[in-house]
Amino acid sequence: MQLTEKLYWYPWQGMANNCNTCLFKGEQTILFDPGHIRNEFNENCLEMLARQMAADGFDFTSVDLILCTHGHPDHVESVGLIREKSGARFGIHQDDEFIIEALTGHYASQTGQELPSLKPDFYLEEGDLDLGSEKGKNDLIKAVHTPGHSPGGTCFYLPAEKALITGDTVFDGSIGRTDLPGGKMETLAQGIDKLSRLEEVELLLPGHMGHISGSAAIKSNFDQIKRFFFG
Repeated sequence: MQLTEKLYWYPWQGMANNCNTCLFKGEQTILFDPGHIRNEFNENCLEMLARQMAADGFDFTSVDLILCTHGHPDHVESVGLIREKSGARFGIHQDDEFIIEALTGHYASQTGQELPSLKPDFYLEEGDLDLGSEKGKNDLIKAVHTPGHSPGGTCFYLPAEKALITGDTVFDGSIGRTDLPGGKMETLAQGIDKLSRLEEVELLLPGHMGHISGSAAIKSNFDQIKRFFFG
């Protein structure tokens, strides 16, 4: 589903758990949070994403860069397979590398197969991402470190698209859980407050549930979340 000239949204449409995915088509094709290979209901999540992308004229071989908001399996499990098809580079915050390492071992014990490497090509840090050329600098993406759901939780703000990709930090009317390893409610509150202060956000694209359109609706969502969850 095309949302802006350069930004596409692929919401999860299956029965069991998986994340929503975003794609940015600038000088580089950037895939955000490609999700599971298969989930607990054995739904072929990767194939379902491939079909959604194909409807917009994309396939995995065209991906140049994969960015993940955090290291939980329903956001990163398929990264290695997509990298094998595309040669894309993979970036995630270093503080979530321990989650990826645990995922690799768990996948092998559950399936009897080795998961293609999830070793990051680079680590995300807060600030503007270097997209590799002067032309690419017009495709500005700002990484915003928002730990709390996981230590390395990172959101992506695309100023030209007025879009904010929030992973599992904040949803429509809710927030990410903090009872998993490295989670912390107080830290999540700080990250959500940071996001709420970003200017000119017209699209909020969370890792689960639907997206929110319009600056007034997004501001109201942040205000309600702050009151309900954090007083």
